Amino acid sequence: MQKTILIIAFLFSFAFGDIEWIYDYDDAVEIAQKDKKMIMVMLSSEGCPACKYMKENVLKNDNVSKIVKKSYVAVYLDIYKSFLPDELTYFATPTFYFLDSDEKVLHKTVGGINAQSFLDEIELIE
Repeated sequence: MQKTILIIAFLFSFAFGDIEWIYDYDDAVEIAQKDKKMIMVMLSSEGCPACKYMKENVLKNDNVSKIVKKSYVAVYLDIYKSFLPDELTYFATPTFYFLDSDEKVLHKTVGGINAQSFLDEIELIE
């Protein structure tokens, strides 16, 4: 019985758990190509309230995290501390880029938005 409960808990956490972030752009590209997934890049900065809201609320929404985990390799880059490819520009944080596994930009969104709006943005890509 305990094994059954543990298995169910594990499967539930996989389906609805937190997004697993990669903190290196090149590693994310490599994983995306190997796993045949797209890439979601979050450009962020320390102390950014909208970034915190997105990471702690919107990206932890069950529907959002499920889609991101299924279709994307999620990479989190601090605009002041991380290597940023030249094509990933920003004027504010958070900035989200959605790329294919060959690093072609498919969509970009800027700022903090609610979970449904973020899902609507993702639907523009899929």
